[in-house]
Amino acid sequence: MKKIIVAALCSVFSLHCYAADSVSHASAPKGSSVKEITNIDAVTSASIVPKQLRKPIVQTGFTDGSAKKVLFVVGDPRLDSSLEGFLVATAAEFFKKKGYEVEVRDLYKIGFNPVLTAENFYHAKDGFGKTPDDIKPEQALVSKADYIIFCYPNWHDSPNAITKGYMERVFSKQFAYRDTPKGLEGMLKGKGVYTIMNAGWLGGGQGDVGDGIGKLDKVWDKYLGAYKVVDDDTAGFWVTANLGRFVNDQSPSNTDPQYAQKLKALGELLDQHLQRDFFQRPEKK
Repeated sequence: MKKIIVAALCSVFSLHCYAADSVSHASAPKGSSVKEITNIDAVTSASIVPKQLRKPIVQTGFTDGSAKKVLFVVGDPRLDSSLEGFLVATAAEFFKKKGYEVEVRDLYKIGFNPVLTAENFYHAKDGFGKTPDDIKPEQALVSKADYIIFCYPNWHDSPNAITKGYMERVFSKQFAYRDTPKGLEGMLKGKGVYTIMNAGWLGGGQGDVGDGIGKLDKVWDKYLGAYKVVDDDTAGFWVTANLGRFVNDQSPSNTDPQYAQKLKALGELLDQHLQRDFFQRPEKK
C-alpha cells in the first residue's frame, strides 16, 4: 500500500512540474549545465526582453512643487532586461505624461538592505530608537509620495525578499502606524498603494480580479482574490487606499517571432489598466 501511495504522489508531482514547464517554456536539456547552454534566453523561465525593444526607466525625481508624486519601489535584479522592467518603464512614462513626478527606487541598484537585524528589529516593530540612516531617505520619499507602487516579479506568490524587506523596514511603527487608546492607527492617510507584478503562472489573465481572459477565470479570480485580501489588509494597516494590482500572466516566450507586437500590446494594456485603476475607480479607503 505504501508503495502505491508513493507512486501516486510522484505521478502527481511529475504532472505538476510538467504543467509548469509547459506554461513557461523553460525546460533545460537533460544533463546540461548553465555553462553548456548556448542560448539561455530560449530555455530560461525568466523573461528577457530583446535589447532592441528595451525601454529605459526615466524618472523626474521629487521636488517641493505641488505636482502629484508617484514612488516606484522596484525589486528585480534584472531590471534593465526583464519584462518587469518594461512594465515599470511603461508605468513611469504613463504618469509623467499626466504631469506627475516620478521617483524610482531600484532596490538592487541602491544596495538596499532588506534584513531585519537584532539591532533594528525594535525600531521596525515598535518605533524604538533612532531611525536607521539608510531608512531616513526612504521614509522621506514615502512621505512625499501620493502613490506608492510596488513592482516585483512573481516568485513563490509573494513579494520577493528585497521588496518585502523594504515594506518591513521602511513602513515601521511610529512612521506608518502607531498605538492609540483605541488601538493601532495608520499614519499614511490620503496615499494610494498599487502593485505591478509580472507572473509566469497559468496564462489566465492580465490585470486584477475580473480580468481573466476566458481561460480558467474562476481560478484566476480566486488567485487574485487572495492577493486582494492581503493588499486590503496592508492598506488598512497604513490607512492608505488599495488601488489594486496589474498582474501580467500573458508573457510572450523569449523566442516568440511576434515578440515586438505582443510587447507593444502589453504596454498599451498596462496604460489602460492604470487609467482605470487610478482615475476611473473610486479610491477604496
